[in-house]
Amino acid sequence: MIFCRKKKIPQRTLDEIKNICNIVFVDDKSFPIIDTLKSSGWRNIQKLKDVESIDQKEIREAHIIFMDIQGVGKKMKLPNEGLDLIVAIKTKYPNKKIIAYSAEDQGKVAAFHKGIDLADSRLSKNAIAYEFQFRLENFSKQIFSLEECVERIKSILIQELGYTPQTEKIISSLEKMNYNDSITTGVVTKHFNIQNAANLASIIQLFLKGN
Repeated sequence: MIFCRKKKIPQRTLDEIKNICNIVFVDDKSFPIIDTLKSSGWRNIQKLKDVESIDQKEIREAHIIFMDIQGVGKKMKLPNEGLDLIVAIKTKYPNKKIIAYSAEDQGKVAAFHKGIDLADSRLSKNAIAYEFQFRLENFSKQIFSLEECVERIKSILIQELGYTPQTEKIISSLEKMNYNDSITTGVVTKHFNIQNAANLASIIQLFLKGN
């Protein structure tokens, strides 16, 4: 009898997450927080003064985007600048995490714009470095840690099905998909009995493969 060794699903530490998480700041001005985060071990941080297209490489490959809502979006001729840019990115890439920030008083920002609702979090540009670090750690763990991935899967299944399998069964499904190296929408549908599986497949693909 031949036994196949199982491919282990990732159990990443924060330091490992820092090595694979792609972060983009979109800001037309210099921002010292970026150097602070790099000094804290975040290896893959890029800064764009503006976005020419939501299909450009930096945006496509980003896991987390920090968006200054003022002074950007001009190259795409967006009237509401960064807020419209958030809408455009979230519409095409719903699983990317976007933190909106601004130097303006939070109460003066266009609070009813769709971009504010779609952003995963908001910050003042003058917030202390720890606030940016905290959100970066929180969202990167949601994307790349097993525990957070399972919780996101449960949340989606409850919304779609009204119930969720036990944690052990979800992990077993992840192990099977990882072993077979198959994370298609059809495979995810089969494992979780969910019709609209594209979002779930994207989350699982990102967690297991890092892309």
